[in-house]
Amino acid sequence: MLITVILEICVGRSVGKRISEIDSPSKRGRLAARKNPYWQGVSGGRGGVSLGYRKPSRGPGVWIGKIVAEGSRTEERIGEADDDGAAHGALTYRAAVTAALEWSRRQYEANRSVEIGNGGPTVRSAVAAYVAERKKRSAREGGNAEGRLTRHVLADDEFAGTRLSRLRASTIEDWRGRLLVRGHGEAVAAEDNPEPIAPSTVNRLLNDLRAALNAAAERHRRELPAHLPIEIKVGTRALSVTGDARKQLLSDKQIRAIVNEAFDVDADFGRLVLVAAATGARHSQIRLLRVGDVQVEQLRLMMPGSSKGRSAKARPSVSMPVAAEVIEQLQPVLVDRGADEPLLERWAYRSVGPVKWEKDRRRAWGPAYEVDKFWSATIAKAGLPADTIMYAFRHSSIVRGLKAGLPVRLVAALHDTSSEMIEKHYSAFIVDATEELSRRAALMF
Repeated sequence: MLITVILEICVGRSVGKRISEIDSPSKRGRLAARKNPYWQGVSGGRGGVSLGYRKPSRGPGVWIGKIVAEGSRTEERIGEADDDGAAHGALTYRAAVTAALEWSRRQYEANRSVEIGNGGPTVRSAVAAYVAERKKRSAREGGNAEGRLTRHVLADDEFAGTRLSRLRASTIEDWRGRLLVRGHGEAVAAEDNPEPIAPSTVNRLLNDLRAALNAAAERHRRELPAHLPIEIKVGTRALSVTGDARKQLLSDKQIRAIVNEAFDVDADFGRLVLVAAATGARHSQIRLLRVGDVQVEQLRLMMPGSSKGRSAKARPSVSMPVAAEVIEQLQPVLVDRGADEPLLERWAYRSVGPVKWEKDRRRAWGPAYEVDKFWSATIAKAGLPADTIMYAFRHSSIVRGLKAGLPVRLVAALHDTSSEMIEKHYSAFIVDATEELSRRAALMF
């Protein structure tokens, strides 16, 4: 991890004229004892270097140094404070500031050496930083990305050891050419990767690699050539995927059967399935719904925007008209609840003995894998194929809108996606819909 720290030569410049509650023994003596330190920024502005003072219930306090940068936080004990009763050599506030700045400089040099070595950042260091960041957001998704990148990127020593300063689109393409991809020509299988991988898997791999390289290129932008982002973009272009095996479509009869059986399996799961079937929204959006997002009189759900992409700005909620029956089924979880409470919840269980569990508390639904067991039981009861996926609700909802003659732009807005994505993946249904509309307007003879 490369930590950018702006070190000030003069301690007075670092602290400036900001009011501090820890810069004298008398002020620190009036503070309440607590485990968490009292923090004072000393360099680099917000997210730079901070000096903390931890006040114990008795005895002198302790100085703590902290660096927060690029989503990572590092803390270390600097020394004892010169409070009443402190031992000889305890640090004054100004001495602690100087020590914290010196400590941050050493951290900067050490982390820089670990991450980029002697020759600059590499594909390997970029992947390592990306995986660490993904795991912070989601251990499960980060682990999946780590598995793909380790097996197909880091296992290729030649490519993984490439310095980003020398990375070209042709370098990435040469690495891609060494992958054994199903249906994309001949390739030599690596000893630990004998099975060919599907183009869709390659594209997920390329998405991860592109994100890792772009993040490293942004982080090291002062050290790397300006053309690197273009090289990354060209080299990580997606493969064409002709198969459409995962685009499962469900009939209205099948959807009704799934919803009914889901309520029989579990009422909480039934409401989750009901909302998914009625809106075609992603699980990540549905689980964020709040009680206040149900507008009963308007027969509407205000679906939270998706968290896809890198934008720091939250996407606005999407207005989703639903049938009166949907609102009626949701009524039990609206009664006597606050507008900010999670709409869809489930029971959390706790262990009370060997292989024995009991209901503990209510909590919001978590990641999509939490529905797997409920979904499998529901599909079996509904008599559908075992490989039917819950995402089929989204495909079916989009196609239903297109067949009903809704404009592509409206279908895209209702499903929080772009018109380009709808046209790319559902072009056949768009043709059917537009032909039907054109036929209605055709001259009769």
